Amino acid sequence: MKPDAGRATLAVFLTVAWLLNASIATANENEFQVEFTVLTVYRDGLVEVTQTVVVNETYPSVTLPLLATSVENIIVVDENQTPFEYEITGSYLTVFSLGAKIVELEYDTTTLTLKEAELWTLVVDTPYNLTVFLPEGSIIMYLSDVPTSIDTEDNKIKFSLFPGSWEISYELPILSPADFRVSDLKITPAEVEAGEKVTISAIVANMGEETGLYTVSLKINEVVEDSRTVMLGGEESTTVEYRVTRENLGTYVVRIDGLIGEFIVKVKPSQPFPYEYIAIASIMVAAAVFVPFVLLRRRRPTAERLVKTHPYLRQEDKDVIQFLTEKGGKAFEAEIRGRFPDMPRTSLWRLVKRLEKMEIVKVRRIGLENQVELRK
Repeated sequence: MKPDAGRATLAVFLTVAWLLNASIATANENEFQVEFTVLTVYRDGLVEVTQTVVVNETYPSVTLPLLATSVENIIVVDENQTPFEYEITGSYLTVFSLGAKIVELEYDTTTLTLKEAELWTLVVDTPYNLTVFLPEGSIIMYLSDVPTSIDTEDNKIKFSLFPGSWEISYELPILSPADFRVSDLKITPAEVEAGEKVTISAIVANMGEETGLYTVSLKINEVVEDSRTVMLGGEESTTVEYRVTRENLGTYVVRIDGLIGEFIVKVKPSQPFPYEYIAIASIMVAAAVFVPFVLLRRRRPTAERLVKTHPYLRQEDKDVIQFLTEKGGKAFEAEIRGRFPDMPRTSLWRLVKRLEKMEIVKVRRIGLENQVELRK
Protein backbone atom coordinates (compact mmCIF):
# COMPACT_ATOMS: atom_id res chain seq x y z
CA MET A 1 0.00 0.00 0.00
CA LYS A 2 1.24 3.46 -0.86
CA PRO A 3 2.03 5.82 2.04
CA ASP A 4 -0.60 8.35 0.90
CA ALA A 5 -3.25 5.63 0.71
CA GLY A 6 -2.31 4.40 4.23
CA ARG A 7 -2.61 7.88 5.69
CA ALA A 8 -5.97 8.34 3.99
CA THR A 9 -7.26 5.04 5.43
CA LEU A 10 -6.06 6.02 8.92
CA ALA A 11 -7.75 9.40 8.62
CA VAL A 12 -11.05 7.74 7.66
CA PHE A 13 -10.74 5.30 10.59
CA LEU A 14 -10.08 8.10 13.10
CA THR A 15 -12.99 10.14 11.73
CA VAL A 16 -15.39 7.19 12.09
CA ALA A 17 -14.14 6.50 15.62
CA TRP A 18 -14.60 10.16 16.60
CA LEU A 19 -18.14 10.22 15.20
CA LEU A 20 -18.96 6.98 17.04
CA ASN A 21 -17.68 8.36 20.37
CA ALA A 22 -19.56 11.60 19.81
CA SER A 23 -22.79 9.72 19.13
CA ILE A 24 -22.31 7.62 22.29
CA ALA A 25 -21.66 10.74 24.37
CA THR A 26 -24.77 12.39 22.95
CA ALA A 27 -26.82 9.28 23.72
CA ASN A 28 -25.54 9.24 27.29
CA GLU A 29 -26.40 12.90 27.73
CA ASN A 30 -29.92 12.19 26.48
CA GLU A 31 -30.16 9.09 28.67
CA PHE A 32 -29.25 10.67 32.03
CA GLN A 33 -27.71 13.69 33.72
CA VAL A 34 -26.02 13.50 37.13
CA GLU A 35 -27.31 16.31 39.37
CA PHE A 36 -24.90 15.69 42.24
CA THR A 37 -22.62 13.02 43.69
CA VAL A 38 -21.51 12.95 47.34
CA LEU A 39 -18.76 10.76 48.78
CA THR A 40 -18.77 10.39 52.58
CA VAL A 41 -15.58 8.77 53.87
CA TYR A 42 -15.64 6.99 57.26
CA ARG A 43 -12.82 6.31 59.67
CA ASP A 44 -12.60 2.62 58.74
CA GLY A 45 -12.08 3.47 55.05
CA LEU A 46 -15.61 2.71 53.95
CA VAL A 47 -17.00 5.25 51.44
CA GLU A 48 -20.71 5.93 51.06
CA VAL A 49 -21.65 7.15 47.58
CA THR A 50 -24.90 9.08 47.11
CA GLN A 51 -26.12 10.23 43.68
CA THR A 52 -29.17 11.93 42.25
CA VAL A 53 -29.61 11.40 38.50
CA VAL A 54 -32.16 12.91 36.13
CA VAL A 55 -33.24 10.28 33.57
CA ASN A 56 -35.36 10.18 30.43
CA GLU A 57 -38.72 8.74 31.51
CA THR A 58 -39.36 7.30 28.02
CA TYR A 59 -36.28 5.05 28.19
CA PRO A 60 -36.87 1.52 29.52
CA SER A 61 -33.57 1.55 31.38
CA VAL A 62 -30.51 3.64 32.13
CA THR A 63 -26.91 2.45 32.56
CA LEU A 64 -24.86 4.39 35.11
CA PRO A 65 -21.10 4.11 35.69
CA LEU A 66 -20.15 3.16 39.25
CA LEU A 67 -17.17 4.81 40.92
CA ALA A 68 -15.91 1.45 42.21
CA THR A 69 -15.71 -2.12 40.92
CA SER A 70 -16.89 -3.63 44.20
CA VAL A 71 -19.98 -2.18 45.90
CA GLU A 72 -22.47 -3.27 48.57
CA ASN A 73 -25.60 -2.06 50.39
CA ILE A 74 -27.09 -0.73 47.15
CA ILE A 75 -30.30 1.32 47.31
CA VAL A 76 -31.93 2.47 44.05
CA VAL A 77 -35.26 4.35 44.24
CA ASP A 78 -37.25 6.84 42.19
CA GLU A 79 -38.48 10.30 43.19
CA ASN A 80 -41.30 8.66 45.19
CA GLN A 81 -38.85 6.36 47.05
CA THR A 82 -40.12 3.32 45.13
CA PRO A 83 -37.35 0.70 44.68
CA PHE A 84 -36.09 -0.12 41.18
CA GLU A 85 -34.96 -3.43 39.77
CA TYR A 86 -31.33 -3.26 38.65
CA GLU A 87 -28.40 -5.30 37.33
CA ILE A 88 -24.65 -4.84 37.81
CA THR A 89 -22.21 -5.67 35.01
CA GLY A 90 -18.61 -4.94 35.87
CA SER A 91 -18.46 -1.31 36.97
CA TYR A 92 -21.84 -0.36 35.44
CA LEU A 93 -25.30 -0.35 36.99
CA THR A 94 -28.35 -0.80 34.75
CA VAL A 95 -31.55 0.54 36.32
CA PHE A 96 -34.93 -0.38 34.84
CA SER A 97 -36.34 3.11 35.22
CA LEU A 98 -39.16 3.36 32.65
CA GLY A 99 -41.59 6.11 33.66
CA ALA A 100 -39.30 7.68 36.27
CA LYS A 101 -37.71 11.11 36.07
CA ILE A 102 -35.29 10.78 38.98
CA VAL A 103 -33.01 7.96 40.10
CA GLU A 104 -31.59 8.20 43.62
CA LEU A 105 -28.65 5.85 44.13
CA GLU A 106 -26.71 4.90 47.27
CA TYR A 107 -24.00 2.29 47.74
CA ASP A 108 -20.95 1.56 49.90
CA THR A 109 -17.46 0.58 48.82
CA THR A 110 -14.08 -0.06 50.44
CA THR A 111 -12.10 0.00 47.19
CA LEU A 112 -11.70 3.78 46.93
CA THR A 113 -9.42 4.05 49.97
CA LEU A 114 -6.09 2.49 50.92
CA LYS A 115 -3.94 2.74 54.04
CA GLU A 116 -0.17 2.69 54.53
CA ALA A 117 0.93 2.96 58.16
CA GLU A 118 -1.14 5.87 59.52
CA LEU A 119 -1.71 7.50 56.10
CA TRP A 120 -5.07 7.06 54.36
CA THR A 121 -5.51 7.88 50.66
CA LEU A 122 -8.75 8.37 48.73
CA VAL A 123 -8.27 7.51 45.04
CA VAL A 124 -11.15 8.26 42.68
CA ASP A 125 -11.54 8.77 38.93
CA THR A 126 -14.74 10.72 38.29
CA PRO A 127 -16.44 11.74 35.04
CA TYR A 128 -18.49 14.41 36.85
CA ASN A 129 -18.30 16.86 39.74
CA LEU A 130 -18.00 15.42 43.24
CA THR A 131 -18.52 16.56 46.80
CA VAL A 132 -16.27 14.71 49.25
CA PHE A 133 -16.54 14.66 53.06
CA LEU A 134 -13.53 13.32 54.98
CA PRO A 135 -13.83 11.86 58.51
CA GLU A 136 -14.00 14.32 61.39
CA GLY A 137 -10.57 15.44 62.55
CA SER A 138 -8.80 14.55 59.28
CA ILE A 139 -5.42 16.19 58.63
CA ILE A 140 -4.72 16.73 54.91
CA MET A 141 -1.28 15.53 53.83
CA TYR A 142 -1.49 15.57 50.01
CA LEU A 143 -3.76 16.74 47.16
CA SER A 144 -3.12 15.70 43.57
CA ASP A 145 -4.72 18.92 42.28
CA VAL A 146 -6.35 22.12 43.51
CA PRO A 147 -10.06 21.49 44.31
CA THR A 148 -12.79 23.82 43.16
CA SER A 149 -13.38 24.67 46.82
CA ILE A 150 -12.46 23.55 50.34
CA ASP A 151 -14.86 24.11 53.24
CA THR A 152 -15.98 22.58 56.54
CA GLU A 153 -19.41 21.22 57.46
CA ASP A 154 -20.35 19.48 60.72
CA ASN A 155 -16.67 19.52 61.73
CA LYS A 156 -15.74 17.61 58.55
CA ILE A 157 -13.56 18.83 55.68
CA LYS A 158 -15.63 19.27 52.52
CA PHE A 159 -14.09 19.24 49.01
CA SER A 160 -15.73 20.20 45.73
CA LEU A 161 -13.90 18.36 42.93
CA PHE A 162 -14.12 18.76 39.18
CA PRO A 163 -14.07 15.72 36.80
CA GLY A 164 -10.77 13.85 36.60
CA SER A 165 -8.43 11.63 38.60
CA TRP A 166 -7.92 12.57 42.26
CA GLU A 167 -5.74 11.47 45.14
CA ILE A 168 -6.35 12.90 48.61
CA SER A 169 -4.11 11.69 51.45
CA TYR A 170 -4.98 12.35 55.09
CA GLU A 171 -4.20 11.23 58.62
CA LEU A 172 -6.67 10.68 61.45
CA PRO A 173 -6.15 11.53 65.12
CA ILE A 174 -5.73 8.54 67.42
CA LEU A 175 -8.95 7.89 69.32
CA SER A 176 -9.07 6.96 72.97
CA PRO A 177 -10.21 3.34 73.46
CA ALA A 178 -13.77 2.47 74.42
CA ASP A 179 -14.36 3.06 78.13
CA PHE A 180 -17.73 1.86 79.45
CA ARG A 181 -19.46 3.18 82.57
CA VAL A 182 -22.74 1.97 84.08
CA SER A 183 -24.87 4.36 86.13
CA ASP A 184 -28.37 5.34 87.25
CA LEU A 185 -29.64 1.99 88.51
CA LYS A 186 -33.45 2.07 88.83
CA ILE A 187 -35.75 -0.56 90.35
CA THR A 188 -39.49 -0.01 89.89
CA PRO A 189 -41.47 -0.67 92.01
CA ALA A 190 -39.38 -1.23 95.11
CA GLU A 191 -42.12 -3.39 96.68
CA VAL A 192 -44.32 -5.86 94.81
CA GLU A 193 -46.65 -8.71 95.55
CA ALA A 194 -45.68 -12.26 94.62
CA GLY A 195 -45.71 -12.78 90.84
CA GLU A 196 -45.73 -9.08 89.92
CA LYS A 197 -43.14 -7.66 87.52
CA VAL A 198 -40.19 -5.57 88.62
CA THR A 199 -38.46 -3.34 86.05
CA ILE A 200 -34.71 -2.91 86.50
CA SER A 201 -32.75 -0.50 84.30
CA ALA A 202 -29.36 1.21 84.08
CA ILE A 203 -27.59 3.57 81.70
CA VAL A 204 -24.50 2.31 79.85
CA ALA A 205 -22.21 5.00 78.40
CA ASN A 206 -19.04 4.76 76.30
CA MET A 207 -16.79 7.52 77.61
CA GLY A 208 -14.08 6.75 75.03
CA GLU A 209 -13.94 7.68 71.36
CA GLU A 210 -13.72 4.27 69.69
CA THR A 211 -16.73 2.01 69.11
CA GLY A 212 -16.86 -1.05 71.35
CA LEU A 213 -18.95 -3.93 72.72
CA TYR A 214 -19.86 -4.30 76.38
CA THR A 215 -21.77 -7.03 78.22
CA VAL A 216 -24.02 -5.90 81.06
CA SER A 217 -25.05 -8.63 83.51
CA LEU A 218 -27.94 -8.47 85.96
CA LYS A 219 -27.39 -10.41 89.18
CA ILE A 220 -30.11 -11.11 91.76
CA ASN A 221 -28.83 -12.44 95.06
CA GLU A 222 -25.43 -12.90 93.31
CA VAL A 223 -26.90 -15.22 90.65
CA VAL A 224 -26.79 -14.03 87.01
CA GLU A 225 -30.39 -13.44 85.91
CA ASP A 226 -29.76 -12.03 82.43
CA SER A 227 -27.02 -10.49 80.27
CA ARG A 228 -27.16 -7.95 77.44
CA THR A 229 -24.38 -7.02 75.01
CA VAL A 230 -24.47 -3.49 73.64
CA MET A 231 -22.42 -1.81 70.91
CA LEU A 232 -21.78 1.90 71.41
CA GLY A 233 -19.84 4.44 69.41
CA GLY A 234 -17.68 7.08 71.01
CA GLU A 235 -19.52 9.15 73.62
CA GLU A 236 -22.77 7.23 73.01
CA SER A 237 -25.06 5.88 75.72
CA THR A 238 -28.07 3.60 75.96
CA THR A 239 -30.45 2.23 78.57
CA VAL A 240 -30.55 -1.49 79.30
CA GLU A 241 -33.76 -2.77 80.86
CA TYR A 242 -34.76 -6.06 82.47
CA ARG A 243 -38.10 -7.34 83.77
CA VAL A 244 -38.18 -10.00 86.48
CA THR A 245 -40.75 -11.68 88.71
CA ARG A 246 -40.44 -13.60 91.97
CA GLU A 247 -42.98 -15.88 93.68
CA ASN A 248 -41.16 -16.32 96.98
CA LEU A 249 -41.48 -13.67 99.65
CA GLY A 250 -38.43 -11.78 100.82
CA THR A 251 -35.81 -9.15 99.96
CA TYR A 252 -33.85 -9.53 96.72
CA VAL A 253 -30.48 -7.83 96.21
CA VAL A 254 -29.90 -6.47 92.68
CA ARG A 255 -26.41 -5.89 91.29
CA ILE A 256 -25.43 -4.44 87.90
CA ASP A 257 -21.74 -3.77 87.31
CA GLY A 258 -21.03 -2.65 90.87
CA LEU A 259 -24.31 -0.82 91.35
CA ILE A 260 -26.46 -2.33 94.12
CA GLY A 261 -30.16 -2.02 94.93
CA GLU A 262 -33.02 -4.20 96.17
CA PHE A 263 -36.72 -4.96 95.90
CA ILE A 264 -39.10 -6.65 98.31
CA VAL A 265 -41.71 -9.28 97.50
CA LYS A 266 -44.56 -9.29 100.01
CA VAL A 267 -47.64 -11.41 100.51
CA LYS A 268 -50.84 -10.59 98.65
CA PRO A 269 -53.57 -9.27 100.95
CA SER A 270 -56.54 -11.64 101.10
CA GLN A 271 -59.85 -10.13 100.07
CA PRO A 272 -63.29 -11.78 100.13
CA PHE A 273 -64.70 -12.35 96.70
CA PRO A 274 -68.50 -12.79 96.17
CA TYR A 275 -69.20 -16.15 94.53
CA GLU A 276 -71.91 -14.66 92.32
CA TYR A 277 -69.24 -12.64 90.50
CA ILE A 278 -67.04 -15.63 89.66
CA ALA A 279 -68.82 -16.43 86.38
CA ILE A 280 -68.81 -12.77 85.28
CA ALA A 281 -65.16 -12.35 86.20
CA SER A 282 -64.22 -15.50 84.26
CA ILE A 283 -65.96 -14.22 81.15
CA MET A 284 -64.29 -10.82 81.46
CA VAL A 285 -60.86 -12.37 81.91
CA ALA A 286 -61.36 -14.64 78.92
CA ALA A 287 -62.48 -11.67 76.79
CA ALA A 288 -59.56 -9.55 78.01
CA VAL A 289 -57.13 -12.26 76.97
CA PHE A 290 -58.77 -13.49 73.76
CA VAL A 291 -59.79 -10.21 72.10
CA PRO A 292 -56.39 -8.46 72.33
CA PHE A 293 -54.79 -11.71 71.17
CA VAL A 294 -56.95 -11.79 68.04
CA LEU A 295 -56.43 -8.09 67.35
CA LEU A 296 -52.71 -8.43 67.88
CA ARG A 297 -52.52 -11.33 65.45
CA ARG A 298 -54.41 -9.26 62.90
CA ARG A 299 -52.36 -6.09 63.33
CA ARG A 300 -48.87 -7.36 64.13
CA PRO A 301 -46.78 -7.60 60.97
CA THR A 302 -45.13 -10.97 60.34
CA ALA A 303 -41.71 -11.52 58.81
CA GLU A 304 -43.18 -13.91 56.23
CA ARG A 305 -45.74 -11.37 55.01
CA LEU A 306 -43.17 -8.57 54.77
CA VAL A 307 -40.70 -10.75 52.85
CA LYS A 308 -43.50 -11.90 50.51
CA THR A 309 -44.59 -8.34 49.73
CA HIS A 310 -40.96 -7.17 49.27
CA PRO A 311 -39.30 -9.93 47.20
CA TYR A 312 -36.12 -7.90 46.57
CA LEU A 313 -35.02 -7.78 50.22
CA ARG A 314 -31.48 -8.94 50.94
CA GLN A 315 -30.80 -11.66 53.50
CA GLU A 316 -29.52 -9.17 56.11
CA ASP A 317 -32.79 -7.19 55.66
CA LYS A 318 -34.80 -10.37 56.30
CA ASP A 319 -32.70 -11.19 59.38
CA VAL A 320 -33.35 -7.76 60.93
CA ILE A 321 -37.08 -7.99 60.13
CA GLN A 322 -37.22 -11.45 61.72
CA PHE A 323 -35.45 -10.10 64.84
CA LEU A 324 -37.93 -7.20 65.09
CA THR A 325 -40.81 -9.67 64.75
CA GLU A 326 -39.38 -11.77 67.59
CA LYS A 327 -39.13 -8.60 69.71
CA GLY A 328 -42.84 -7.90 69.23
CA GLY A 329 -42.40 -5.54 66.27
CA LYS A 330 -39.94 -3.03 67.71
CA ALA A 331 -36.49 -2.77 69.24
CA PHE A 332 -33.91 -0.14 70.07
CA GLU A 333 -31.01 0.34 67.66
CA ALA A 334 -28.58 -0.81 70.36
CA GLU A 335 -30.53 -4.09 70.71
CA ILE A 336 -30.27 -4.68 66.96
CA ARG A 337 -26.53 -3.97 67.04
CA GLY A 338 -26.19 -6.40 69.94
CA ARG A 339 -28.04 -9.08 67.94
CA PHE A 340 -25.82 -8.52 64.86
CA PRO A 341 -22.39 -7.64 66.34
CA ASP A 342 -20.52 -8.60 63.13
CA MET A 343 -22.32 -5.96 61.06
CA PRO A 344 -20.54 -2.55 61.00
CA ARG A 345 -22.54 0.14 62.75
CA THR A 346 -22.64 2.33 59.65
CA SER A 347 -23.87 -0.57 57.48
CA LEU A 348 -26.57 -1.45 60.02
CA TRP A 349 -27.80 2.14 60.17
CA ARG A 350 -27.95 2.34 56.37
CA LEU A 351 -29.86 -0.98 56.37
CA VAL A 352 -32.40 0.53 58.79
CA LYS A 353 -32.69 3.70 56.67
CA ARG A 354 -33.18 1.53 53.59
CA LEU A 355 -36.07 -0.34 55.28
CA GLU A 356 -37.48 3.01 56.38
CA LYS A 357 -37.44 4.29 52.77
CA MET A 358 -39.27 1.12 51.72
CA GLU A 359 -41.86 1.92 54.44
CA ILE A 360 -41.19 -1.40 56.18
CA VAL A 361 -40.04 0.23 59.42
CA LYS A 362 -40.26 3.60 61.11
CA VAL A 363 -37.59 5.14 63.32
CA ARG A 364 -38.45 7.16 66.42
CA ARG A 365 -36.13 9.04 68.73
CA ILE A 366 -36.78 8.11 72.38
CA GLY A 367 -34.49 9.97 74.75
CA LEU A 368 -30.94 9.32 73.57
CA GLU A 369 -31.92 6.22 71.57
CA ASN A 370 -33.40 5.34 68.20
CA GLN A 371 -36.28 2.84 68.28
CA VAL A 372 -36.96 0.85 65.10
CA GLU A 373 -40.53 -0.37 64.72
CA LEU A 374 -42.20 -2.46 62.01
CA ARG A 375 -45.02 -0.61 60.32
CA LYS A 376 -48.52 -2.07 60.76
